Amino acid sequence: MKKKYYLFIYLILTLFALLVIYLSTWTQVVKNLILINIIVYIVRKPLISITAFITKKRSYRTIVAMSVNVIWSIFLFLFLIEFDPTLFFAIVPFLVIAVSLNFKNIISNMVSGALLLSSNQFEIGDLIETNEIQGIVKEINLSYTKIREFDGVEVVIPNSNVYGFTTVKFTHDKFKIFEPLTREEFRKKRDYKEYLKLINKILTAKIKTTTYVKKLEILGSIDPNLLDEMLKSVFIVYEPIFGIMPGYAIDTTRFGRVRILLYVKSNNPTLILNYLDSFLRDILFTLYPDRIYRDWEKYPENSTETKLEDEGDEK
Repeated sequence: MKKKYYLFIYLILTLFALLVIYLSTWTQVVKNLILINIIVYIVRKPLISITAFITKKRSYRTIVAMSVNVIWSIFLFLFLIEFDPTLFFAIVPFLVIAVSLNFKNIISNMVSGALLLSSNQFEIGDLIETNEIQGIVKEINLSYTKIREFDGVEVVIPNSNVYGFTTVKFTHDKFKIFEPLTREEFRKKRDYKEYLKLINKILTAKIKTTTYVKKLEILGSIDPNLLDEMLKSVFIVYEPIFGIMPGYAIDTTRFGRVRILLYVKSNNPTLILNYLDSFLRDILFTLYPDRIYRDWEKYPENSTETKLEDEGDEK
């Protein structure tokens, strides 16, 4: 709403307040409640604007706005009770129904958000897929879940569309592998309980790892022996990038095509997010060099320089 409309509304409310004070025959309690409701309504907008100016956090602005609205609702209900109790009990059920319908989605999202936070289905930093959206979880709150996709776009999904729906979690926990002590080393230990505590600490310490599965269809004309060699050459290049060597498996063979499953593994899912496109590109260039680089020799190596020379000759 534009500022001039707010000024017009404030002027009307001020005139109404003056009429209530000097011309109305209502009781003093009713007059006071009317004035309080008008004051709260007038102060509400400037107070929210001041809060937005002081802090940029949306949560603080939401808390201030909800607090003012709750206070206003309390004084409004008190006014209805004092003005006409019959009217109050007649209006309240309709108000409750209207509020529940309007805030149904908000309540559903908040309940779903609380269940997501308490159930630990996934955490911030996990690579997941939900609602046909793949990406890393950047934020989970009571209202929504924010996911950053592979192309860098951040998607905000209401929690009611996340909780209870199918969610694929590519990030999981794995136990840390430890090397047990030899018999001589164990005998050197003065207290075997300390060793048992160490084993228990290592077993309970969990390390997160991410295994992203990507389905890829290739032409069945590629020799399986060459396929293993060609893919391995790309895997070796990306092993130091991901930290773990990728792998693959043959899924199905049909209609002259072979579907393979690429297993991209890393302890840091952000690396998968950043390098997956280049990884798939290099696989494509390795598998089909003849098709991609076909007729490239027709183009001069320094096409820009050749173009500039041609333009110079024309001048």
